[in-house]
Amino acid sequence: MIRLRIALALCCLTSAAHAADVFERHTAKELQRAIEQGPAAAQLTLNDAAKLKPLSPTLSSPCIVVKTDDGNYAKALVGWGLRKGGEKPTPVLLIERFVTYRGDRPDLTAAVGKDVMLFPGFAFNFDIGQVVPEGHGADVKFTANSALKPVGEVQFVALHGSLLPPADPTTKRDPAAQEGVTLEDFAGTWKVDADGRWKGEWELKVANGDVTGSFVSDESKNRYDVTGQAGALPHQVKLEVFLANAQMQIDAYLWTKDKSKMAGTLVLAGRKFGFVAERAE
Repeated sequence: MIRLRIALALCCLTSAAHAADVFERHTAKELQRAIEQGPAAAQLTLNDAAKLKPLSPTLSSPCIVVKTDDGNYAKALVGWGLRKGGEKPTPVLLIERFVTYRGDRPDLTAAVGKDVMLFPGFAFNFDIGQVVPEGHGADVKFTANSALKPVGEVQFVALHGSLLPPADPTTKRDPAAQEGVTLEDFAGTWKVDADGRWKGEWELKVANGDVTGSFVSDESKNRYDVTGQAGALPHQVKLEVFLANAQMQIDAYLWTKDKSKMAGTLVLAGRKFGFVAERAE
């Protein structure tokens, strides 16, 4: 049995009704900005990582950003540990979570994964999400002196804090603070489950009578555009989700009492399915 002593705390788990954490909210646009602004790192050691500002108070594992040799952008949470066995423990690096966005389609992902262990001398290819030998498209490698290094011309940045602007608490709106339902009550972050097939998060905004936003798939981490408008009833909205090769038409109804849930139907490729969504905290 492999037992790790991770020197940096693992990310906190959240329930399905909570919004995605700070790591998940860093999109390809923020990753590209991090690479462009730098500074580029020649390596990252445990001591280097301990000096970095965490992404958030509840997410202390260091986050790296990589521009791969294929021109894709990747983000990863990493931690150092020891694997027991033999005469003495072996240093290892754990890639706790990673997401690689396509350089040509930054809303789509090339690879997604978690809990990948690198032993000294092992390398990792973010484009395919696999441990590979050097010379086979490796983007980073874990060295004998427990350092994580970029390979070749790969660009590598260790984040010192989050790239996202801090939330402004004065702009937060409480839909339950008023009676009746308006279109603005649909705004916010929603954890959605459509027929058990399409699970993820909607981020909806309302302005000038129109609904815009995005849908991020839990499974693939792909990001898709969402548009919409008010329906015939005050608690109804009609949305369209633009997938890579298809389009969802959604008819959604908001709970009229506490406005914390909505449900309805979606149509995809001529087939109708049901969905439920819960407002994220």
